[in-house]
Amino acid sequence: MKRLLIYITTLCFLNSCLSSTEKKVLDISAVDFSSKIITNPGIILDVRTVDEISKGHIENASFIDFYDENFNEKATWINKDLPVYVYCHAGGRSKKAAEILIDLGQKEVYNITGGFSDWNDNGFKVVNQGKELSFTSKTYSSEEIKNVISQNKNVLLVFKTPWCLPCKKLVPVLNELKELYPQTYVLELNMDANKELAALHNVSSIPTLIYYKNSILTRSHKGFISLNDLTFLLYDIKS
Repeated sequence: MKRLLIYITTLCFLNSCLSSTEKKVLDISAVDFSSKIITNPGIILDVRTVDEISKGHIENASFIDFYDENFNEKATWINKDLPVYVYCHAGGRSKKAAEILIDLGQKEVYNITGGFSDWNDNGFKVVNQGKELSFTSKTYSSEEIKNVISQNKNVLLVFKTPWCLPCKKLVPVLNELKELYPQTYVLELNMDANKELAALHNVSSIPTLIYYKNSILTRSHKGFISLNDLTFLLYDIKS
């Protein structure tokens, strides 16, 4: 009887593991994606090369080249709580990329079969903002950041990348914040160039905002945030 119970328990455990893996990458067509991104919004991830992207891409996409040697590392920075829709030219690279995302802990991943080619053939909107990927940034040392924090009463560190859409949407928010609260030192850090610094500050996804007041960490936030919510989060930012 005892052996039977152990067998049943083991079988249930295995079935549970199998069911959790069966739900993994979901294939959807470009047509289905066009409506699903509205009803179930998330991150659109283009895994094509910069040359391909520069000729046109789906609006509001984030970009990580599948052939980038740091693809896996960059993929870990994606918000795990949002669905991710992956596409390439025809669906081959995106399928592999989607499987990697699942292995990295992403909860909901869709592969757009037919990729950008199918999207384009169906006459859906295409934009060309590849030039935004051209981005130079400084690599900061931990000592430089310590000096910034110690020499300024209010400091907002913003970890982001040029290929992340939520990061792009954050740009006008930060610009307006700088105008409204010039006494706050806002330092935008490209995580691609400041990985060690991000690890030092326990940053695991982008964008991440970290607020210091009088050299003390007082607030942090992951993901996009509106200006109103940001000023509310940093309620003492005026002081």
